[in-house]
Amino acid sequence: MDGLAETVENVGLAQEIQKGLAASLQKPPKFKEWQAEIDAQQGKLDGMGADEAYGVRLVALLYNEWCRDQEIKERNLSTFKTNFDAFKAAGHWKLVAKYMICAEKIAQEETSANQFVEMRPLGKGAFGAVFLVFNKATAQPFATKKTTKAIAKQNKMIKDILIEREVLSKMNSPFCVNLHYAYQDDSKVSLVLTLMAGGDLAFLLSQRKTATGVTPLPPDAVKFYMASIALGLSAIHKAGYVYRDLKPQNVLLDQDGQIRISDLGLAADISKGPIKQCSGTRGYWPPEVILGKSGPGYTTEPDWFTVGVTTFALVSDKLPFKGKTSEEVDEAAKTQQIDFSEKAELYPQVMQDFINACCEKDYANRLGCGAGKVEEIKGHAYFAGFDWGKLEAGTMEAPIKPDPNDINAPSADEIGGFKDPADVTFEASDQEKFKNWPFMNPGLWREEMAKDLKKGGSNAGGGGGCCTIL
Repeated sequence: MDGLAETVENVGLAQEIQKGLAASLQKPPKFKEWQAEIDAQQGKLDGMGADEAYGVRLVALLYNEWCRDQEIKERNLSTFKTNFDAFKAAGHWKLVAKYMICAEKIAQEETSANQFVEMRPLGKGAFGAVFLVFNKATAQPFATKKTTKAIAKQNKMIKDILIEREVLSKMNSPFCVNLHYAYQDDSKVSLVLTLMAGGDLAFLLSQRKTATGVTPLPPDAVKFYMASIALGLSAIHKAGYVYRDLKPQNVLLDQDGQIRISDLGLAADISKGPIKQCSGTRGYWPPEVILGKSGPGYTTEPDWFTVGVTTFALVSDKLPFKGKTSEEVDEAAKTQQIDFSEKAELYPQVMQDFINACCEKDYANRLGCGAGKVEEIKGHAYFAGFDWGKLEAGTMEAPIKPDPNDINAPSADEIGGFKDPADVTFEASDQEKFKNWPFMNPGLWREEMAKDLKKGGSNAGGGGGCCTIL
């Protein structure tokens, strides 16, 4: 099609997600054709003891769902052993083999647009747009980021697109937007990502603006966001990359208020040692990034500097390093200490200490840059009493829950079309760069099916029915 938005309906985002995918558009997996393999897998599972079975990721996921049904709050190996026989007698246990074989079958197929139903736009960028889609097999909602190849070539962004696909394929984190699938056609590449329907932190701040300024976020909300961001950055670092573009606009909220880091196009591979590129967003740059090739080089250090800047920004909706020109902003970041006096009442001393520790000019002394890495962040007095275990387990409730009806998602008319530029030819050598683009994450697909079970397989709010207990 000529335009990316040609088939999109102009309806409300929250309503579209809640409505789910119509049964007529679903395409359940071919479980009957795979029955012999499912039976063989079931036999292997039935022969496992509790310890071995709990080590199977999908078993643990479905045990969590079973516990919710039984109103069991403690979900760990100890309670699994206690409840093992009861769990095996439930329908959830019989689903494990079905899901495992189904994931294997799906992984053998090349992902394509035919596996999804596109519903409405979520956002627009310079080279493409993001859409709400549903997977036909599981009826689960996702955000699909579509980029026009020729426009990307025209703007010399192909490398950034490939890097984002590469980084996302190497990591699964509840604190970063995850890549579930990737596919392409002759004119576009697509990334099927975790749906975050609550907008971004910048939008959250914009909703709190008044005639006299911005109503500050609650202190517990800022701490929750920064803790989640720290864990997301740590996951990116463990995958061998530096993120380089942390800012409120790149941190997304889901409908429950949980957050994830997004937009990894500026991430850089640091597995081979320090780099010297100047990349990211001015105002968030640390000295070593500003200095570029003339500087000492860096690995993950810039990300912890941006944690300090972002903490400052979430409190006052302003950046700490100011200047009338770009050069003055850079000079302030390199040489000036942060002045909290303008809004001192909003920055408790322990928060000021945390921000200053993250924004240390010399990264040899910067918080998060020592041998302890993210553990240094966790151990700072700012997070005293914070339950990191609860956050990492996914059981900490978000302080703020956004209303998806308030999200400023564009209409199809606003998205418009993204036609290939007439003066750019996408040649075979260009296409060769995308030869490894198709992708499917089996581990996340199992979680996707488990989510359908949580919906009851009832087609309510995205439940598809392919995982209904039979």
